[in-house]
Amino acid sequence: MSSHPSSAPSFGMPRNFSPTWRDERSHPIVLPEVEAPSLDGLSVTLPAPQGFTAEQVQERFLELARPHATELYRYPTEPIVWGDEALLNLAGYSQGHLIPFSLRTDVWLPVRPDPLLPGLYEALVGRLPGEGLVVDLTLPADYPVESLRGTPARFVVHIQAAREVTYPDLESPRFLEALGRGHTLQEAMRDVVRQMEDEAAQLLLVQAQQQVLNEVASRTRVEIPAALVDEEIRRRWSASEGRSASELQFTGPEQEESLATWLKDADTRAEVEQRLRISLALGAICKRDGLTLTPQVVEKVLRDQAHAAGLTIGEVADALRAEPRNLARIDQVAWHLMAVDHVMSRARIQIEGA
Repeated sequence: MSSHPSSAPSFGMPRNFSPTWRDERSHPIVLPEVEAPSLDGLSVTLPAPQGFTAEQVQERFLELARPHATELYRYPTEPIVWGDEALLNLAGYSQGHLIPFSLRTDVWLPVRPDPLLPGLYEALVGRLPGEGLVVDLTLPADYPVESLRGTPARFVVHIQAAREVTYPDLESPRFLEALGRGHTLQEAMRDVVRQMEDEAAQLLLVQAQQQVLNEVASRTRVEIPAALVDEEIRRRWSASEGRSASELQFTGPEQEESLATWLKDADTRAEVEQRLRISLALGAICKRDGLTLTPQVVEKVLRDQAHAAGLTIGEVADALRAEPRNLARIDQVAWHLMAVDHVMSRARIQIEGA
């Protein structure tokens, strides 16, 4: 049963804790029975936080300063230069097949070297907005798709637009006042470092949570149906690369090939299977331990959603009432958060050297 944001109903189990999973073609997949794993002796050790290099601090400072930069769009006859940003459609191919996750549309990217795609953005320099080009390169030894490391690749690129980006004088009082992080550049830099430290601490908590959930998954004895993994990958593909393939008017066979690269990617399958295993384990733990979803947890999810979207909680509630599927999604997230908090309360977290 879905909850209403302004009431305090009884809450049912969310879809991802249900005994069935329904794919986009309305074919139910029966989920396996799962025995809740023990939470006794959960313990993880995390590496001690590392400091930041001057380059990392400078890069973050420029990210924060970017909204204050001015933009000047290049004319169709004006060549692209280093430091510009380009609006691109691009797709990569290797060994005659589409590279998994390489298809992107309507994405603004900086014209600067990318170690994972050596030569790609270098090839944009001197080109004109509106041009199309083909770039041949060799994928590096640390390319994310392991099977493609060291192989030749070809990227088809369409430059939709380009713009020159000019940062303000980073030491000017006017800019520093607008940035709101101190009256001097040194004060602003120190504030940026504090923010990066806070983010690193938060990331450490996320890493601890993931390690604990991975340990819970390792204690969960269940065979995840391949069909369930396939459907989750199809859902992800449809929401990302599938949408791009449709926008670029790929043919049916081309879209099927794009999806097939996702379905065959071993890392993707392993990551999806692990997430499904964790979801099933959490559902079993909720049932075994008699957890009940409270209005307070749902309200927290709503507030987080409102904050992320820059809306009031009332505006989010109105949007949810207009789209019942969103209500179900809120319930799912709330159940997940409550289950994770329950598991984390039973875990011992240690920091190396502490």
